Amino acid sequence: MPITNFSLFLSITLIVSASPGPVMLSCMANGGRLGMRKAVIGMIGACGGNLLLLGLSALGLGLIVSQNDVLFNVVKWAGAGYLAFLGIQIIRKPVVHEQLDVTKITSTKSVFLNSFLIAISNPKGLIYFGALFPQFISYEKPIGSQFLILTVIFLLIDLIWMFAYAIAGSNIMRWLKSPKHQIWFNTVSGLVLIIAAIFMALSGKA
Repeated sequence: MPITNFSLFLSITLIVSASPGPVMLSCMANGGRLGMRKAVIGMIGACGGNLLLLGLSALGLGLIVSQNDVLFNVVKWAGAGYLAFLGIQIIRKPVVHEQLDVTKITSTKSVFLNSFLIAISNPKGLIYFGALFPQFISYEKPIGSQFLILTVIFLLIDLIWMFAYAIAGSNIMRWLKSPKHQIWFNTVSGLVLIIAAIFMALSGKA
């Protein structure tokens, strides 16, 4: 891949990953509510979802989904509905008097699965991996090594941004020891995810 194309890939990936989409906002919510340990589990789940999308892109299925209105909208609306459901669940969470209890009552399995599902249903990811990512592949050269290099670079950039969002959330964990602050943060976090769900539903194809 020419250096100019590689620079363009880096620039687009940095911007796409940095944008506060569903995955990044969920990382921030996990960092604030559950702490960095559980947030990292969520990051691994999100990376797993992205790897699945990358695999589909390598098989050409990502492009089919991104170009097929019906399939794209089914995935998009399912993801929006699930994200809105998570937001409502967070808003309705009961207040606990010890922040440690919040991390105990939320299993690592559920954090991983939620993040995985958010990642694979993210329209931004579908468009990026399905329609944009393949354009940086030189098909006259070995495809496997190019996919591997671009995948590793994407995951590293995405992880850096996920850590940044999660750290921003985790920095207010002490503040969340107050039940009143927990109510406020859960409400805001839930509303943010619901708003992200609305944007997800309205993004891309109609």
